[in-house]
Amino acid sequence: MTKLPSRLAHLTVGVALALTLPKVLAADLMSSYHDAQKYDSQLAAARYAYEAGKEKQVQGRSQLLPQVGVDANYNHVNADFTAGNPVPGVLESKNASGNTYGASISARQPIYRAQNYTAYEQAKLATQASELQYRLAEQQLILRVAKAYFDALQARDSVTLAAAQKEAFSEQLAQAKKRFQVGVATITDTYEAQSRFDATNAQEIFSRNDLEVKLNALRQITGTAPDWLASLDPKMKPTQAEPNALDAWQDMAIKGNLGLQAQQQVLEISRYEVRRNREGHYPTLDLVGSYGDKRDTSGVARNGGTDDTRTATIGLQFNVPIYTGDALSSKTREAAANYEKAKQDTETTRRSIEQDTKAAFLGVTSGAAQVIALEQALVSAQSQLDATKTGQQVGVRTNVDVLNAQQQYYSTRFDLLKARYAYLLSKLNLAFAAGKLNETDLADINKQLVKN
Repeated sequence: MTKLPSRLAHLTVGVALALTLPKVLAADLMSSYHDAQKYDSQLAAARYAYEAGKEKQVQGRSQLLPQVGVDANYNHVNADFTAGNPVPGVLESKNASGNTYGASISARQPIYRAQNYTAYEQAKLATQASELQYRLAEQQLILRVAKAYFDALQARDSVTLAAAQKEAFSEQLAQAKKRFQVGVATITDTYEAQSRFDATNAQEIFSRNDLEVKLNALRQITGTAPDWLASLDPKMKPTQAEPNALDAWQDMAIKGNLGLQAQQQVLEISRYEVRRNREGHYPTLDLVGSYGDKRDTSGVARNGGTDDTRTATIGLQFNVPIYTGDALSSKTREAAANYEKAKQDTETTRRSIEQDTKAAFLGVTSGAAQVIALEQALVSAQSQLDATKTGQQVGVRTNVDVLNAQQQYYSTRFDLLKARYAYLLSKLNLAFAAGKLNETDLADINKQLVKN
């Protein structure tokens, strides 16, 4: 049997494994977001709420259009009655039995109904508000996906660093035991190393559990369970906000924040509600018309004959509400109070958005500086660790010094990763506060991920 060349044999085995092993399902921010768009129940609920809200305008407009109705009836009649006799002064008793039929069509066209016009304006605002709420839900989905994704990455980083730290402490523990056995170290070094190892082992267990929780939270939004998540590129370089001025971002937020716009729509609807209830005191004028056909074969109407009646009417109907038991006045006062409440809710929303914008802006500006500072701190921590290990070898540093240096190094690494995630989320939150967050912002961050 001819043997394949070594390189060709390895290639053949590799192809065979690739064909037989299951494909690894990897995910990044964009794929997670697209999955969430199809799966997330909160977005689906907002979509249906928007579909329902669009009907408000149709319903409001219907109050300005003609109202037409058809009525029909059928009755069976069996009646006894008296009828005049040809002989003067003599009444004759008779019985009639038969059917009555009737059908009519009626129409009403409002000519002047101030409440209806105001209600139509309210309905248009309600439709606009439902659209804003849906667009807001779309932006919120971007934030929820990004937060859940970065939470999962951070939890995975915690597991990775805990495992690496445990391995480093394990090596120090082995060295401490060996040095104790040969009499060049005390038992205290062994106890200290054992304590650090046990604490890190417990942290790793907690981190693995936390990772499962965070992955499940991501699955709750996307409906998928990827085998791997693309991680953040360690070469990612933070940048400042553009424009780099808090006042400019707060101005954009006041003008463009979708949550504030939706609340302003609620305020305007409340104002119209006050007007609509006041207009309940106004007179109304309608154009009304009807046409009906009634047939009576029972003989009751004409003393035994058949009655066939057709009626057509058209006219104006004027109505003035004079006294309604104070109901209209009470509703007007209620609407006025609700309007004042909506004004205060709008002010609360505005203040909250200003605060959120400031927090997000500072999260970007100070977050970028913090990332750069921690990158330098990590370099310093690595240098300190290397120097401490060298010092231990020459006898000028103790085992505890090495353990502390290792603790500082891994703590700085974790803080750096955490700061990077916080910085990226702050960028998204800043765009969200200004009402400018869209899929492009997420795609820009997705470019900072690597599928390693």
